[in-house]
Amino acid sequence: MDGFASAFIFKKYLAPLLGIEISEIRGVNPVDVELGTFKFSKGDIVLDLPMPKEKIFFWCDHHLSAKPKGDVPENYYWKEVPSCTGYLIDIAVEMGLKPGKELLEFKEALDIMDGALYSKEQIKKVYYPRKSYEDLSMLEKVHVISAMFHTGDYFLNLEVFQTLLSDLSTTPVDGAVWKLQPLMYFKAMLKGYEAWRKDVDEIMYLDPESKCVVVDQRKKFLNGRKDRFYPHMKFPESAYNLFLKSVGVESYLGIGSNIFHKDRCKVNLGELCKTVGVKFGKGSGGGHYAVGGATIETAKGDEAITFILETLRSKASGAQK
Repeated sequence: MDGFASAFIFKKYLAPLLGIEISEIRGVNPVDVELGTFKFSKGDIVLDLPMPKEKIFFWCDHHLSAKPKGDVPENYYWKEVPSCTGYLIDIAVEMGLKPGKELLEFKEALDIMDGALYSKEQIKKVYYPRKSYEDLSMLEKVHVISAMFHTGDYFLNLEVFQTLLSDLSTTPVDGAVWKLQPLMYFKAMLKGYEAWRKDVDEIMYLDPESKCVVVDQRKKFLNGRKDRFYPHMKFPESAYNLFLKSVGVESYLGIGSNIFHKDRCKVNLGELCKTVGVKFGKGSGGGHYAVGGATIETAKGDEAITFILETLRSKASGAQK
């Protein structure tokens, strides 16, 4: 959602302030930037992604692993904040934008969503089915709209993404978007979370030394949609979670901290994922201090899990001394 919302905020607010027009919006994965498989040009705007090697017009990111090592050119922005969307709104305010109440509420919701700053009560409202979907909060509206382009169908997601960016209301959750019946997508997503939670119980386990909950989806096909916070709802004593999913010769790995007890996180997970991406893949990996991801070779999945758990265990034992 942060990438889409960043594109919306830039097109709606920053482009006019910079005196430019947006001709095309495209979705690009971090791995395409890190490995140089996508070629950028000098007029491009890159948001919520690592810094391209090529010189571009505007770059903005907030991931710790993307922190520039030195001075950056004009119109390049990096700051360790919960969301790229929120950072772009701050930049627009610095340029003269006077944000209204609705835009500030949207910023707060994106910070909660992308920064994993939820309370347990908020988790229950956006990850679990409910009796009524009336009088939604801004955070709940953001989750409803987000469900529309997380369908699992690349072309449908892209079509929804581009359709929503063609109607620039105050925020992406206003206006004509509700004519597309987004609640239908959201309710289906909640059912997917429910099915996934039921299936994952058979393979999910807590490593006692590292306090890391491991979900290795190579062991079983899981129905539904991943609920990344469920490990910590089930194992409140946990400190970390580790997800691994294989797609052919590549596997996607994610590590996160217990969002309800971030003080338990003693390892820079973004840096750990960067190391894992280099050691067990082609070099794609990174993230924030408390959450990260990497792409690795499927054949090296067991080695990667062992390396990660040993790293977390060593830090846990060190903290206890």
